[in-house]
Amino acid sequence: MAKTIMITGATSGIGYASALAFAKLGANVAISGRRADRGEVAAAEIRNLGGKAWFKATDVRDAGQVQAFIDGAATEFGALDAVITNAGIEPPHVLPLSELSVEDIDAVLETNIRGTLLTAHYAIPHLRRPGASIIMVSSLWGRQGGALLAVYSATKGASESLTRALAVELGAEGIRVNCVAPGFIKTEMSDRFTEGRDMQAYWDANVPLQRIGQAGEVADAMLWLTSDQSSYVTGQIITVDGGQNIKMSVAGL
Repeated sequence: MAKTIMITGATSGIGYASALAFAKLGANVAISGRRADRGEVAAAEIRNLGGKAWFKATDVRDAGQVQAFIDGAATEFGALDAVITNAGIEPPHVLPLSELSVEDIDAVLETNIRGTLLTAHYAIPHLRRPGASIIMVSSLWGRQGGALLAVYSATKGASESLTRALAVELGAEGIRVNCVAPGFIKTEMSDRFTEGRDMQAYWDANVPLQRIGQAGEVADAMLWLTSDQSSYVTGQIITVDGGQNIKMSVAGL
C-alpha cells in the first residue's frame, strides 16, 4: 500500500527534492507552498515520476490555511503516514541582529516557529497510528549558531527542541518524531551566501567532504526516517552536512 507523505514548503529546494524522492517510490504526496504556479509544476513532476500528487497554496503562518491544507490532504488520501515540516525562510538581508527590522524578524519567527507548530498541531490527529512519523527540518546553524544568522539559528534550534518534546509526547502512540539538520545545501536559499564567492576554499577548510551538499542527499535522509529501517529511531537530530559540524568555522564568510 502506498504511503501518504505531507510536505510543507515543497515547491523548491529540499522540500521539492524530497517530494520527488517519495514520488519515485509511488507515494501519495501532498505538498504546499506559497506560489501556486510552482506548486502545479511540482505536482505534475510528482505524477510524472509515478506518485500521486495533491497541492494547495498555503502560508504556514495562517492557522486556517494550514488546517485546510492538512485536512484536505487527509480527505484526498486518507490518514497520513508522515509529515515533513519543511517550510522555512531566512531574513531577506544578511545582517547583524541589531540591524534587522522588526518586521523581518517577525516574518522569520512566524514562518519557522509558528508555521512548524501549527503544522504539527493540525497534523497529529491524522497521524494517530503506529508507524507514523513527523520530520522537522533544522539546520547546521540551529545546532552551532552562526554570525549574521541569529534569528534563523534561533528558529532552527526551536525545531530541535520541539522534535525532542514531541518524541516523548507521542512515543506511547507509536509515532516517531525526528529532525534533519542540513548544512550547506545547493538551493536558492544557500545561493544568497555562495553566489559570487569562491566557495571551494571554504569547503576545503570547513567541510571534511570538501563540497556543498545536494538537496537529494537530504531527501535520502527523509526517506530513511520514514521507512521501517528507522522504526526504533525517535527524538534524534540527523545532521546532513558533509561533516561540517565537527570541523566548524565561519571565518571567511
